[in-house]
Amino acid sequence: MRAAPLAMLLLAFALRSAAAPLATGLDHVPVAVSDLDAAARTYRRLGFTLKPGRVHEDGIRNLHAKFADGTELELITAATAVDDTTRAYVALLASGEGPAYLGLYAPDAQALLARLSGLSPRYRRAGPLVMRPEDDRLGFLFFGPRNASPTDRPEYFVHANGAGGLVGAWLALDDADAADVRALLVGVGATLDSERVCVPDCLRATVARLGDGYVVFLPLARQRVPGRPVVGVALAARDATVAARTLAAAGVGSRTIRRADGGHSTFVAPADSHGLWLEFREGRPR
Repeated sequence: MRAAPLAMLLLAFALRSAAAPLATGLDHVPVAVSDLDAAARTYRRLGFTLKPGRVHEDGIRNLHAKFADGTELELITAATAVDDTTRAYVALLASGEGPAYLGLYAPDAQALLARLSGLSPRYRRAGPLVMRPEDDRLGFLFFGPRNASPTDRPEYFVHANGAGGLVGAWLALDDADAADVRALLVGVGATLDSERVCVPDCLRATVARLGDGYVVFLPLARQRVPGRPVVGVALAARDATVAARTLAAAGVGSRTIRRADGGHSTFVAPADSHGLWLEFREGRPR
């Protein structure tokens, strides 16, 4: 039986008040694409440097837009369903391209699992990640330690569009699922507030803040593909106009706005980025 969101929220607040935050930002966002080579051309045109992925025995192919803080956007595809991972991506791609999952940064997996055992017992270790089963309604949300690979090179972290790391994610959920995710995030260290956000239109929304990152909660109607909660990401940028100039030079449409806090954000629509909103946002989250 599904736990009542209010009960989960009360438990989350109790857990948070008793212990230090365990999730403090974003980890990575895998973006499911049907044609990896075409997606690579798109993301290079958007001003990203891509690191080659490794060879996967199950046929998974991927590329990485990595950042010096350990966050990343991962372009990923699978042609044939041969195991749980490839079956999940083949099923996702059958409904369309776009962000498949949201990874949050939680470096202490053991402490995280101990905390989650009372709040969301379906979470389990899967290598370096802490995640729920693929078929779980909240299975899109996982936790990771960020990936600092020995094959990373400084040039992989330099992006012509000025992006410096993942700082935010946009989720579109129904009210019940949103309440459960908010409770889960509070339980691992987030604070909640109602804020004016621009996505790119401006509205009031609940925002969960996680140290150096945040998650924006949007109405279910914002889902581009039914059943796919992750709809956009925000990338830190020293100057949003650098991204705007890079995009314009590549012939990619974008929109730059001035936010209520005085900073600027440049947005790329999902039609130009294989299924997700990209926001190049001046400054780190407060």
